[in-house]
Amino acid sequence: MSSIRTLIVGTAGHIDHGKSSLVRALTGIDPDRLEEEQVRGMTIDLGFAPYAHASGATVGMIDVPGHERFIRNMVAGASSVDLALLVVAADDGVMPQTREHLAILQLLGVSRGMVALTKVDLVDPELVELAHEELLEFLAGTFLEGAPIVPVSAVTGAGMDVLRSTLDGLLDEVQPHVPEGVFRLPVQRVFTVKGHGLVATGVPVSGVVRPGESLEVVRSGARARVRAVQAYGQSREQGQAGHSTALNLTGLSLDDLRRGDVLASLDAFRASRFLALSYEHVSGDVALQPRHPVRVHVGTAEVMGRAVMLQSETLPQGSELAGQAALALQLRLEEPVCSVAGDRVLLRDAASMRVLGGGTVLALTDGRLKRDKQRVLGELSAREAALGDVPALAQAVLAAAGVRAVPADELALECGVSSEALSLALRATVEQGDPVCAGSLYVAAAALQVIGDELVQRLKRAHRARPLLDWADRMELLAGQPWSDAVARAAMEHDARIETSSGGRVRRRGHQGRMNEELSAAKHRIVSALLQAGACPPVIGPELSLVSEQDTAALVEHLRHEGELLAAGPHLFHRDVMARMQRLLVEHADARDGAIDIPVLRDELGTTRKYLIPLLEAFDAAGWTVRHGDRRVLRRRDGAS
Repeated sequence: MSSIRTLIVGTAGHIDHGKSSLVRALTGIDPDRLEEEQVRGMTIDLGFAPYAHASGATVGMIDVPGHERFIRNMVAGASSVDLALLVVAADDGVMPQTREHLAILQLLGVSRGMVALTKVDLVDPELVELAHEELLEFLAGTFLEGAPIVPVSAVTGAGMDVLRSTLDGLLDEVQPHVPEGVFRLPVQRVFTVKGHGLVATGVPVSGVVRPGESLEVVRSGARARVRAVQAYGQSREQGQAGHSTALNLTGLSLDDLRRGDVLASLDAFRASRFLALSYEHVSGDVALQPRHPVRVHVGTAEVMGRAVMLQSETLPQGSELAGQAALALQLRLEEPVCSVAGDRVLLRDAASMRVLGGGTVLALTDGRLKRDKQRVLGELSAREAALGDVPALAQAVLAAAGVRAVPADELALECGVSSEALSLALRATVEQGDPVCAGSLYVAAAALQVIGDELVQRLKRAHRARPLLDWADRMELLAGQPWSDAVARAAMEHDARIETSSGGRVRRRGHQGRMNEELSAAKHRIVSALLQAGACPPVIGPELSLVSEQDTAALVEHLRHEGELLAAGPHLFHRDVMARMQRLLVEHADARDGAIDIPVLRDELGTTRKYLIPLLEAFDAAGWTVRHGDRRVLRRRDGAS
């Protein structure tokens, strides 16, 4: 069994320029697998064939259709191409589909390739030279400028050795796909095989899958188990990014899966009807109108939708627009598609089918983005600058989220990596303090600063409201907050202006209540009066405390917060007095088999009905006593609390 290089070579070019013949000559396999293709002599769908590299390794080769009517299949194939083999017939030269295919390859991000100048056996050497000169002019300014141009004939074999050696050399220069990330396979074909069941084929764009693993159809959430994996007609232990892969699946039917769907690891991706792009317009004769109807190609999917420019109403008609890049655009689709930041997208005019342009996915949005919003444009610009850099992209996503923070699994999805890979990628920056990992959430340090500023202001108000207290209550401080508890805790831990203590207490660092000598004396007077009055406490006012009404109220609040004063209805009792009354209550009830004789208890407590009734109601609320009509009995008999 030969090894596989995780690379895909894709042919492109005008109809009847000899792409399929060239693939057959290079691989020995006829890529026209459909009966209709063989009868008509033209490629309708994608043809896959294994190409034997000089090293003995297998490289995937895709023969894509050249006819204009089958352009969507060409896009489906080109979306997985690493190296382009542009085919131009010497007897025809550069033709309309030649131009369109080259534009598509460039828009889809293909950056390396070569040209096969075919059918040289049909023309004189002078015409071959003219075709070569025409190609040099045509390729100027494209990714194939300066690329090798090899004259060949698939019929006579002329130039085929040079073509092979040139192709092998270019493949050696292309970095193979690394099978990292979460498994994702845009589905090219779906069919059934007798005795085996459902088979789905395509080229994974990331990750690895093995027999026995479960996958989901991202669009619908339907799940399947991988029974077996093949690549280039041979069983394999795994399918991975860059392999032309066939998966034998159980748990799905033909109705559950179609071209354009994405098979992926469970719960790792999502589908959306709204994609934000960095867009490049290449059509010189079709204007992009507001809410322009378009055919959108992403991966192997083709969906209808509308293109909305986020920076201007209309992109005017004119050849000077070709190559204009970095235009922010949102696609509003009729059906959801699975995509991640960095994916390439192609747009065609819905009516004329002409290629308008293409771009790079920056984000899957939850809804429609507003036009001419500087915040939106700034966020998209930051995402574009961070593409390919997971920590930088995570920072851009978190900056847009602000104080909302982002769950780890959602951030991983935004960055197109697994949660484990995200954690590893962010380890160094988290250790440096930005972003901050708060439980299962990530939040930008700048957002924590904003939260810290708000918490400090809340603490200032809390300290003003209770000037005698050293600490504020954490639950009260965070009431009505727009952030999660985990993010609030992280903000407190990372903000040097805030300190926390056991019991849910928090304060501005170093804050102390203003218990001066005058207020300390007033506090002593209040406590002494309550202890002396026992079960008939006085009203606490300025006459008792000998300080202002405001300071008296602050002292009462302070004593209640510290648990030294306890309320029973409108009355305040010292906690020692309350404990003594609870003990007397238990003794009273124990002597009467749990029953309470209210007049006798009143006398034993040394109080009046004015205080006793609120006390009994407080005992009821605390679970000490139970009221049955006009009677009360003791519920708790385990001693005073």
